[in-house]
Amino acid sequence: MRLIISSKKFRHIARAVTAAFLIFASGACAASDRNKLEAQCNSGAPEVCYKLGTYLEYEAHDASAALPRYAMACDKNFAYACTNLGSLYGRGAGTALDYSKAAALYRKACNAQDMVACANLADFLLRGIGVPRDTVAGLTLYRQSCGAGDMVACRDLGIVYVSGKNVVADPALGATWLRKACDLSSAQACGDLAHLYHTGTGVQKDIATAQRFYEISCRGGYRQACQMIRK
Repeated sequence: MRLIISSKKFRHIARAVTAAFLIFASGACAASDRNKLEAQCNSGAPEVCYKLGTYLEYEAHDASAALPRYAMACDKNFAYACTNLGSLYGRGAGTALDYSKAAALYRKACNAQDMVACANLADFLLRGIGVPRDTVAGLTLYRQSCGAGDMVACRDLGIVYVSGKNVVADPALGATWLRKACDLSSAQACGDLAHLYHTGTGVQKDIATAQRFYEISCRGGYRQACQMIRK
């Protein structure tokens, strides 16, 4: 079996909730608590609207209910909410698919220094989705997001150069970005890098090094890499 490096289409996945919502402990939400949050959101607290939106999207699985909460927070320039709102429009989750609106929201959040939004906008710019294609601007945003420590952006940038899709292929440069993503703990990037060493793509073929990166990737939870480790 061969580990396959694939070029993703869009990074529409909204950011994961990083802080526990204390009153939603164990995923449970008392009606009174929900009402309090709704009241705080309606009174103009953008962070509460954002957190309520993440609960509704990820825990209650109700994107249509999350959308207006994200919108309220985004209107008050809460960048993370703009990113998640853009993700809903970009995926057509809880609303009609609208790439142009998604791109505009990603740009707003990116301008407010949300690196996830910058990476999402980079995807759109490279592919000409929702905005005119602009390879230079897309690559610049990928580098900006990667430089800020977004390991997914680093991995995506590496794949762009390895695959040569929408840019001139440069596997050696792609390997550099994949190594950075691997160093930032992207298990999938470590597996991708292992594949490059396994096949001698962009780097000198080195089976021992490939095995080392397969093992790192496997320990990080990337199953395809586990299948490539020599018994």
